[in-house]
Amino acid sequence: MTITRGNFRLKVVEGEFTDSQIIVMLRENGTGKTTFLHMLAGLLKPDSVEGSDMEIPKFNFSYKQERIGIKLEFECIVEMLLCEKIPDAIRNPHFLSNVFEPLLIRKLMDKELGDLSAGELQKVALTLCLGKPADIYPINEPSTYLDSEQCIVASTNTSRPRIK
Repeated sequence: MTITRGNFRLKVVEGEFTDSQIIVMLRENGTGKTTFLHMLAGLLKPDSVEGSDMEIPKFNFSYKQERIGIKLEFECIVEMLLCEKIPDAIRNPHFLSNVFEPLLIRKLMDKELGDLSAGELQKVALTLCLGKPADIYPINEPSTYLDSEQCIVASTNTSRPRIK
């Protein structure tokens, strides 16, 4: 599949992945990682899909975007947001022990979203993403605004099975 935006052109060749597989894309800025994730998540339509008789499969996505917009979208405390958006996840012992607790979300529950630091917002955004049932979790820039210890926690916990 190919997409062109101004002088930028991204061509993605067919590949495959399996359940529970983690794929990490590491490249310098401006190489199309975010554009590819947007196409994969259905946020951008490719200009063309060539060289394959297969259609792009439809998946259920829970996408954590690069920019954290929850601070502007919602004016409430963290607990209210999580109860509204991922009620099943925050009652699931597996999710609590593998995502919620390691990201130290409990300490943020009574805080207003508008009062959170960028790192705290990132942790809430990761929690929201991982708390939604999905086939694929494209997570763009998971370590932005997190210190090195939190990056390890975030990367470790994105590899664990999620709520189905």
